[in-house]
Amino acid sequence: MNEQVRRLTPNKSETTLGMRMMWFVILWLAGFAGTILLALPFHILVAASMHR
Repeated sequence: MNEQVRRLTPNKSETTLGMRMMWFVILWLAGFAGTILLALPFHILVAASMHR
């Protein structure tokens, strides 16, 4: 049974690299979305003030 489990689990280095890349992409996208949400009200304020 233990041998079957060992065969089904991926290599430790492959899992580590894949998990690192996945977390990098997730955190990068979260930072990008946070920056957009933070800058959006200021963009709207500047656009509204220039329109008048």
